[in-house]
Amino acid sequence: MKICIACEKDVEGMRAVRVKDDRVIRFFRSVKKTLGIARMNDLYVCEVDLPKHQERRKSFEKSMLFAVVLAGIVLVLVVIMLLLAGRFEVWALVSALIISGFILLLPFFRYAPAVEIPAAVRPPPPALLQAVAPVAPSPLAPVAKEKPKKRKR
Repeated sequence: MKICIACEKDVEGMRAVRVKDDRVIRFFRSVKKTLGIARMNDLYVCEVDLPKHQERRKSFEKSMLFAVVLAGIVLVLVVIMLLLAGRFEVWALVSALIISGFILLLPFFRYAPAVEIPAAVRPPPPALLQAVAPVAPSPLAPVAKEKPKKRKR
C-alpha cells in the first residue's frame, strides 16, 4: 500500500514522490518486525505535501548539523579540561561520550526522511552547465571601456 507520510493517506493514482529507504527507516522497520506490528507500506510524499515536507527536511538537516557541532564542542572541551587538570579520568570521558550521544539523538525527534527526486526535476550540476553552454555576461558585470579610436592623418 502506498502511503503519504505527511498526510497519512493512500496515494494510489496520485502524483507522489517516493521516500528514500535510509538507515533510520530500516531501523524502525526492523523494530516493528520484531514487535510484529510492521505494515510494510511503501512510503511516499504526495505532490500537495511536498513543499511542506521539504521545509521539514531542511529544518531537520539544520538541527542535525547544529547537534553535530555542539556534540563535538562538548567532547573537545571535556578532553581539554581533562588535559588541563593534569589527570585523565576514564569516567569523565565516558560521560562526555554519553552526553554527546544524547545531543546527537535529539534531532531525530523531528526526523523527516529524504525523498527521491526524479532526474527530470533535479537540476543538472553547475559544472555540467558550464561545460555545455558558455555563460552569458551578467548585466551587473563591469563593462570594459572601449579604447578611443585614433584618427587617421
